[in-house]
Amino acid sequence: MRRGVLAVFVTAVCAAAQSMPPEMREALVEEFHFTPADIQKAESGRPVSKMAATGRPDDVRMAGVILIKVSSSDFIKAYRDVEHFQMSKEVIRTGQFSSPPVEADLAGFHLPDLNRSDLVACHPGNCAYKMPADVMDELRTKIDWSAADANQQAERLVHKLWIARLTEYQRTGDAALAVYYDTKSPYSVSEGLHSLIGDETRLANRFPDLMRYVKEYPLHQPAGTENLFYWQEAAFGLKHVVRTEHMIIQELPEPDGTHYAILTKMLFATHYFRAAVEFNYVHPVRTESGEPAVYFLAAQRSYVDGMTGAKGAVLRRIANSRSPASLTENLELAKRRLERTR
Repeated sequence: MRRGVLAVFVTAVCAAAQSMPPEMREALVEEFHFTPADIQKAESGRPVSKMAATGRPDDVRMAGVILIKVSSSDFIKAYRDVEHFQMSKEVIRTGQFSSPPVEADLAGFHLPDLNRSDLVACHPGNCAYKMPADVMDELRTKIDWSAADANQQAERLVHKLWIARLTEYQRTGDAALAVYYDTKSPYSVSEGLHSLIGDETRLANRFPDLMRYVKEYPLHQPAGTENLFYWQEAAFGLKHVVRTEHMIIQELPEPDGTHYAILTKMLFATHYFRAAVEFNYVHPVRTESGEPAVYFLAAQRSYVDGMTGAKGAVLRRIANSRSPASLTENLELAKRRLERTR
């Protein structure tokens, strides 16, 4: 049986020097066709990222890995600071939500492509934004679109609805996630997320408590886990994407040091992405000189619009080229930031 790529984090046996942990190497070779040269490159401290075939055009899957000379505790401290760690060429800004979230968390954030004509024209089955039908109705009926401050009214309403939706998710879990009505076929974000992670049986076997929590949140929170919620504006394609993310970090004490498993669910996106998850793993090792270091694995999977048909074939070719390159750049950026602060 083939191993799922997300099941790569594993042995509690201390890796020799800076060699990649055996099961991490095995998964990258089997699932992403990493070559011996790729493994050697990663072990030398350079990032490597590759795509994996999924069998469906809209299912984009990739993974990357890099060796960073930093302790796992220092790594996770930096990683928790999402407003700085998440920044990249694509990610323009990030903000963390309070606990509980409040509208002030979005103060000063202006939606990048709030378009009056697009919003007024939105109706179930045809909308320039991904949103539920009831939100489309509120934006059409509760805004005075003839007023000079119509865009400001719309932005305030969106902020209010955004916080209400996230608060409800924190109370009831995936049942509060949107059903998008931007196309003729409604799309359930909850069903998309469960589909993305549902076939990762080895991940479920290795981290049963974490994966149960991911699926049944907010129930059954395991010991050693924490939740972070944040928003982002990112530049993908022709439009900027605004999205909401839920990050779950699990601390895993092992004989060779503290490991971390991190699962991030995309709860909402205004464009392009129907559902997305990211699994990261932080595996401590020692360099040949005895310095602390970590292998940082990033595995991403998403359902993306516009990847079918003749036009979609072109977009897939572009994605297959640019997506791994972007992940590689982000891994290298993380390395530079963390090693510079040592």
